[in-house]
Amino acid sequence: MPFNSAAYLMNTSGNINRRIDAVRIVLAEYFNKSEDGHLRNVEILSINLEDFSTIIHISIQTSRETKRYVIKTINHHPDNEAIIDFETQAVMEYDILRYLYPKFQNIERCSVPRPILVIPEMETYVMEFVEGGSLSSEFKFARYFSPQDKFQSLKKCYYDCGRWLRHFQKFTGVHVGGPEILDGVIDRCNFRLKLIEDLKDDRCPKNLRHQTMESLHDEHSKLSEDIIFCSGRHGDFGAWNILVGSHGITVIDFLGYGQDPVAVDILKMLMNFEDEKKYLAYNSYRIDTLRKSFLDGFGPLPFVPMPVLTICEAYHRICSVLACLSSKEKRIHRRIERSRCLKANLEWLTNERRRKLLWPNGDHQY
Repeated sequence: MPFNSAAYLMNTSGNINRRIDAVRIVLAEYFNKSEDGHLRNVEILSINLEDFSTIIHISIQTSRETKRYVIKTINHHPDNEAIIDFETQAVMEYDILRYLYPKFQNIERCSVPRPILVIPEMETYVMEFVEGGSLSSEFKFARYFSPQDKFQSLKKCYYDCGRWLRHFQKFTGVHVGGPEILDGVIDRCNFRLKLIEDLKDDRCPKNLRHQTMESLHDEHSKLSEDIIFCSGRHGDFGAWNILVGSHGITVIDFLGYGQDPVAVDILKMLMNFEDEKKYLAYNSYRIDTLRKSFLDGFGPLPFVPMPVLTICEAYHRICSVLACLSSKEKRIHRRIERSRCLKANLEWLTNERRRKLLWPNGDHQY
């Protein structure tokens, strides 16, 4: 049976009050044990029901101060079955934030939200609210004729994104893995190709899944004694999960955190730049400049075997194809842009001879 998003969200919304009541109780206990005063009031500021999570913004008043917090609940969506364990996801996100928060406090202009508490049985955790806007909304300054000063600020943000990712990989630990480290990436490719196949869209070749998986297994077979650098994977490292403010950037939403080749998160950002070039209003030269700024911020790239790069990039292109096919956008120019992205990514996946990798040339190593 297909996933009914509307019905699911209606059912989720019916549990909002119960969830907030539970959070009130846990917050009261939290403040009773802390030195921040006693909890006096919890006010709901906004509720955002999404497919993958429910986000509730609250204002809490204690006997000493007023603060804003964010309540995040993980939603069981079938599109994420391949990347998360629903039984422990909230705890995992809370734990990685708790680990990263003090480490990023020493890094200028780079941070993650401060986690407050977790309620495992409700797959919910609470974190401090971070002031700022989405980096996605700032990408408009990559358009033709956008103010130069705004574009320079955008460049700095992407430089900081590179710095953040470098520190993130260092904090989560860079280690050496074997070919088996690619198994998870290949499984996720197959999972999303199955979702694409189920859509039965005429724009996709009927043998797309079989052809792509055969190619990926062929690439995987080329790996034997190769050194593959691995580290923590954010899982969805892009402008939509990055907040920008006077403090610099804050990376949010660690849904699907795990261990993967270091190329995965880097290529996620590079893939986004590549897709944005298909948008009609965006200046390709400016996007290339942002790409360079991001890579400059990251610093020397690790050595990554060619088959690993191919498999990781294929994963992101498959994700882009699925996003294009699933889009409900009705505006004509957006449909044209999605069509251009779809065509380019399908061409890359199905034409190995003309395939060009996004990874910059170089043989730098850790």
